[in-house]
Amino acid sequence: MTPLEKLFANLPKLPSIPRIVQDLIASLCKEDVDIGSLVAQVKQDQSLSARVLAMANSSQYGVSKKIGAIDQAVTLIGLSALRSLVIASGMSRTFNKVEGVDMKTFWRHGLVTAGVARVFGKREGINAEFAYTAGLMYQIGELVIHLAYPAASKQLARETGPKGEGLLMVERSLTETDHCEVGAEMALRWNFPAEIQNALRWYIKPLSPEAGLLAAVVNISGHVAHGLEIGHTPEAVNESLDTSILARLSMERPDAIWRIEACKDLPAASDQFL
Repeated sequence: MTPLEKLFANLPKLPSIPRIVQDLIASLCKEDVDIGSLVAQVKQDQSLSARVLAMANSSQYGVSKKIGAIDQAVTLIGLSALRSLVIASGMSRTFNKVEGVDMKTFWRHGLVTAGVARVFGKREGINAEFAYTAGLMYQIGELVIHLAYPAASKQLARETGPKGEGLLMVERSLTETDHCEVGAEMALRWNFPAEIQNALRWYIKPLSPEAGLLAAVVNISGHVAHGLEIGHTPEAVNESLDTSILARLSMERPDAIWRIEACKDLPAASDQFL
């Protein structure tokens, strides 16, 4: 049994995502999507319906009259926003409690990273929803490790523990695998597109020959998200970016700064998804 197989065998229960999230993931690669079917599924989910209506009635869309119908709300916010909302909501509910992890902080960071990844990915010609979903899920393997090995995971404190490749080394010393491998395996088991699987597998090592452009986008986006969340200015965040990863994206700091500026309100806006 490989270390990865051992980890999954050690899970009390393999996390499963809601059917509507599965359908939306499948639709990421399709141009023609049955909106009616998705709306019908949203209507069957009270919590999700409330979030869709809240988004449609938010100041972001500037409606003059309160929207009370799901069909109307979906027409207003569009398929892209619906996908983002449903996938974020579904993932946060699939992993709503993990011992040793502040789940609200975890998902807020994922949501901000997702929003940044969508902005940075657009320049690279990456599917916007691929970028968003990869950014949202990029640390999902950490949650699975916590679930499979709760005792060992107490040594993996998120705020004070090691980061980057140092974190991978500690994870491997404790579990013989790491959250990048685990995250990619979860994406495979959930039938996410191969590009997202690759991003989760290689985001910490985006200069590796195996890493696609999306891995580099996720790496940069996680860094930008963290900087914005702790209150750094876009200029300070920009100066802290790794030039070798920017070069991987054929990007220079002047290219990055206005994208970071466009994302500065994401931390405050992420609560509507939580």
